[in-house]
Amino acid sequence: QAELQGKRFLCRTAASFVSARIGIKPKPPIRPNDLGLKRNLAGGLIVVGSYVPKTTKQVDKLRSQCAQSLRVIEVSVEMISLKSTEERDQEISRIVELGNAYIQSGRDTLVVTSRQLITGKTPEESLEINYKVSSALVEIVRRIDSRPRYILAKGGITSSDLATKALEARRAKVMGQALAGVPLWQLGPESRHPGVPYIVFPGNVGDNSALAEVVQNWACPSRSSTKELLLNAEKSGYAVGAFNVYNLEGIEAVIAAAEAEESPAILQVHPSSLKQGGVPLVACCIAAAERANVRQTELSMLKE
Repeated sequence: QAELQGKRFLCRTAASFVSARIGIKPKPPIRPNDLGLKRNLAGGLIVVGSYVPKTTKQVDKLRSQCAQSLRVIEVSVEMISLKSTEERDQEISRIVELGNAYIQSGRDTLVVTSRQLITGKTPEESLEINYKVSSALVEIVRRIDSRPRYILAKGGITSSDLATKALEARRAKVMGQALAGVPLWQLGPESRHPGVPYIVFPGNVGDNSALAEVVQNWACPSRSSTKELLLNAEKSGYAVGAFNVYNLEGIEAVIAAAEAEESPAILQVHPSSLKQGGVPLVACCIAAAERANVRQTELSMLKE
């Protein structure tokens, strides 16, 4: 009635207010397939700067539910806010190096500030600590040059600073919600990662499992085991090639053939090649299986 009389209102609300206000029917959370995104082998980047108790509980739940697939890098607040400039730079460089490596290997990566709250003796000192933490997270994300599959920023200040300062976004398209009250953007063409989904997760939104739910929704599909691969082949009446590999070139050849034929395949490591190649050879096989772009049941590794 007030609006009909010419009154105008500025509303500060959660994302769900817009749908309720203009009468949009509820929709399920948006997932990668809903955006028509092609399969991306890179890992996602989750950055948590919020210190509210709810966020800490959500982080704990995320780490317990996604322990097998998630790589966690804890940022020492003490190092980046109370130590020397040299020690601060070393901590930031450590996190950037790990973040790039994990994302490139296809692992979803959680960069989270240490959960012990550090405050100053005065309000001014506490404000300075907060600024140093926020600026460190901005520098970390700016220096992680691997393009992530998606970016999730947890905390109001964190999500704002990362979008505008670290990612240099000036515009974004609001695609919907990753969860009720959790907006999902697509970064604009002027940003450092054009088109990458950006999930804005406020600090006090959702229950304890909300953060884990969003990350699981955006996780890469898990690989089939060798047993599942062979059972599917038997059921569908086709064979799966198993190839002994002795070096990186052999691994790459199997991958290239499997991707070209859109067919699953098995990488086999013979005991003699394991003796020669050791852990690096096994690591190459695992990385290849995780990153292979094969439509069906992907690549598996089998040790004879």
